[in-house]
Amino acid sequence: MCAISRQSSFHDAITLIEVQSLADLKTFARGKAYFHDGLVSRLEERDGVITANVRGTHRYSVELGVGNDGELTYECDCPVGGDGIFCKHAVAVALSWLENSGEKVFHPDEAKATKPRKKHKTYEELIREYLATLKEDALRELLLEAVERDMNLRDKLLFAARAANASDLPGIKAAVREATRISRPLDWREAGAFGDGLMSLADMLRQRLEGPHAAQVVELTELAIAGAEKSLEQIDDSGGDVMPAIMELAAVHLEACRRTGPDAVELAGRLFRFQTDGAWDTFYDVLPAYAEPLGDAGLRRYRELVGKGWNALPSLAPSNEFRRSFDPLRMRLERAMGSLAERDGDIDALIRIRSKDLSSPYRFLLVAELCVKHGHYDEGLAWAERGITESGKNVDQRLLDFCIQEYLRRGEFEKVDVTAWQRFDLRPGAEAFAELMKVADATGRHNATRERALSHLWASVKREESTAQSKRNVWQALTRTELVKIFLSQADSDAAWDAFTGGPVAAHIWPQIAVARAKTHPHDAIALYHRLLPIAADNGTRNARYDEAFSIVRTIGKLRAELKEHAVFANELESIRQTYRAKRNFMKLLATLG
Repeated sequence: MCAISRQSSFHDAITLIEVQSLADLKTFARGKAYFHDGLVSRLEERDGVITANVRGTHRYSVELGVGNDGELTYECDCPVGGDGIFCKHAVAVALSWLENSGEKVFHPDEAKATKPRKKHKTYEELIREYLATLKEDALRELLLEAVERDMNLRDKLLFAARAANASDLPGIKAAVREATRISRPLDWREAGAFGDGLMSLADMLRQRLEGPHAAQVVELTELAIAGAEKSLEQIDDSGGDVMPAIMELAAVHLEACRRTGPDAVELAGRLFRFQTDGAWDTFYDVLPAYAEPLGDAGLRRYRELVGKGWNALPSLAPSNEFRRSFDPLRMRLERAMGSLAERDGDIDALIRIRSKDLSSPYRFLLVAELCVKHGHYDEGLAWAERGITESGKNVDQRLLDFCIQEYLRRGEFEKVDVTAWQRFDLRPGAEAFAELMKVADATGRHNATRERALSHLWASVKREESTAQSKRNVWQALTRTELVKIFLSQADSDAAWDAFTGGPVAAHIWPQIAVARAKTHPHDAIALYHRLLPIAADNGTRNARYDEAFSIVRTIGKLRAELKEHAVFANELESIRQTYRAKRNFMKLLATLG
């Protein structure tokens, strides 16, 4: 039950009228249906933010807030909400808040009251008042009925019943196992209820920390996490309901370790096992979080275990076996070793740890960046240069980026130009050209570099267009297209047009060419728009939306009007109607042109 403050800042921001104004009629109707169907859960107002989950096609999270201007703000992680639209899920949450806050949710056609309405009691207030009138036997019957339908409530009461007998640790463990076990695979629609149950279990275990048997919580949370992780193997958690609940159990475990002080050496052994063997990386980071409960003795044992595992791993040199770099155990041990070195403030140890795996060019970059982060610039550059040398033909562009920046910092412009050209030559194109020219501006060699790069690209065009089309790589971008993009970016429309008309150019940049050409040669642009129209119309056929095709026709009409060629456009428009008369949605749009 969501407790809504009477002083909430949302009382002015969330009104039925506001919700209806933000959503179209169809969206509002769907959101209201979600609300009435009880699909809104975990509605909370905290720190000026309303959060809730809504079960739709998937389980979505909604946040409502109030901006500095007092207007309602909203976010939802559904596809529609991702575009900044007030979606049906946001409608459902807003209506739920209105109902819980004591406001009556009107139907759109319901007449407004002529007299001021009394404040309605919230659902929580109504239920509390009713329950206060019931006798104990009636309350018990209500609970037993609810338990038959609500497994989360059943598990909660079962845990509380066994916890009431504090000496019955085996019984409490049995309740934890029951709460974390599933009897069959769960799909995404069922994962939310399981995640809610784990959250409730975490809350109950946290409450147990306040009692005389708090020391049991460490063992109980470890049991709960193990059971939940085992169940997760058979759960579709694509909605992100279960893993956050497991992490909440892990947070309770950490709190319990800090407050109850379990045996540090034994804790170190278990944490090491959880960290290295866990399939879900729940304990991916042991340090610095567990430094306090581990203490000196626990840290010594943890360091011993991590070091033994790390030393057993082979060093990886540049090779084709870079996949070994992604071995889960290796990644976890490297993380653990790095955490220990960071705790010690030992930069040299960090570099040694990182450089034990040099199986790919990217690994050299990681070492180089680590060195520079700690002020070891010379060492970082040496690692990056070594990575480039040992990469052969498979140079990672990020290594070149690193070296360029470091050479610039040192003022070694000759090396800057050489490395920048090497980077450009990896994937010569419009983006690479722009990056090359930035460097050339910094080194004062703009003109010479530009001439060299354009000559290089034109030579590529000649090679490509002299090759039989059947032998071309269909996935390779046409260099002529890249040249057109370069000239367009430099506002050199004549050069762009010359390049465009000289050979094949990808159709996706034709509209840019047409816009640029229309400024000085409108007839050329009109001819190009006529070439674009069949492509746009064909694209629109797939979903019966012809906005792009209609925009092209309208642009042709605008250009003809500027040229005072109204009669010509009338003939063109009639020809277009005849050509596409079978596309009814397109015809409706064309009808608006007269």
